[in-house]
Amino acid sequence: MDSMQRWYEATKKRFSVRKYAAAPTEKQLAELEGMAQLLEAHGVRIAIGSSREVFKPIFLWYGKVTGTDAFAAIIAKKDTELEMVGYVGEAFILECTAMGLGTCWLGGSYSKTKAMASVTLGEDERIVCITPIGVPDEEYAERPRRSMEKLTDLSQQEFGALAPWQKRALDCARKAPSAINRQPWFFRVEKDAIAVENTSANFGYGQLDCGIAMLHVELGAASCGIYGEWKRDEEDNPIFVRI
Repeated sequence: MDSMQRWYEATKKRFSVRKYAAAPTEKQLAELEGMAQLLEAHGVRIAIGSSREVFKPIFLWYGKVTGTDAFAAIIAKKDTELEMVGYVGEAFILECTAMGLGTCWLGGSYSKTKAMASVTLGEDERIVCITPIGVPDEEYAERPRRSMEKLTDLSQQEFGALAPWQKRALDCARKAPSAINRQPWFFRVEKDAIAVENTSANFGYGQLDCGIAMLHVELGAASCGIYGEWKRDEEDNPIFVRI
């Protein structure tokens, strides 16, 4: 199974995990280190660190991560597009899922000071988000999602008339995670393309969330044997155009 199909299958199993039974094994961490190197692109890289202190939440009302000390920092150069942070970071998270490990996108509910002390940053780099990594100690729990009608403005009949790859891509994108589960995106469907429009700043993570959705669009299309490229439309939205 190639990585695209592997990650597509992982989108059906991924959920946000805050309670862990154990950290990854040394072998698993070594495999993830290798994947992190392969995924370095678009001004984004991933560094794996170890610190229980990093999971002390700033906001006490938000769920604390327990049971693991392993985490991955999603690092970006200062001029990197936030969509690319979400796109590359989600690929890593789906690889963790495919390995049977749990993750959780964390943007604010962690100690940035402890995270920076655990990984090495270049002069023009910053940690945008982190994810814990470990053996889940929670059962799969699917979170509610906005309806396809609200996400696309398409009626059930119109959605049913789309090409199979577009339906699969949109179904996969609908499962994409986002900060506070706000789903700050709208999907505009064209004849041979799907655009991802950012509809909210979402506490500063709206564009990053759209990058996560972009990867899900691409994975859904690839599962139908359809490949394409990402461009910018006239409104500067990322748009997946079938090759």
